[in-house]
Amino acid sequence: MNGKAVSEPGVPVERDRHAVMRAWLRKLPERTLMVFIAHRVEGKTYAEIAKDMHIGEWRVRWHMRRAIRHIVKIGKPYREAFAALNPITQQVMELAWDGLLNDRIAQRLGLTTQEVETRMAAALVALHRAATL
Repeated sequence: MNGKAVSEPGVPVERDRHAVMRAWLRKLPERTLMVFIAHRVEGKTYAEIAKDMHIGEWRVRWHMRRAIRHIVKIGKPYREAFAALNPITQQVMELAWDGLLNDRIAQRLGLTTQEVETRMAAALVALHRAATL
């Protein structure tokens, strides 16, 4: 094992999580996505975005509400699938998402590295299925 958290052989968990987020965001209309990224990723204010995109601030707020509604809607099955995981598997996933490596997760939770990997793989499959419904 190379020490990186994996979901399936050779695929880092972080890449899986980012792939799911990108897939969700790609479903947004282009302008809404641009506003969302400008605000949430680049840290621009609504006024800056409005000026850069030549639209009113009210339109920036509208796009942000639209993006957030989309994320909440898409995230609902994901949250439900996560809640359905057993508590130990939830802890494994939360620690992996926080950046801990499999051996550290195993040590912290009193599991074997193999058990951590097995739980993580099963959880990612369940979460992926929920996210793609």
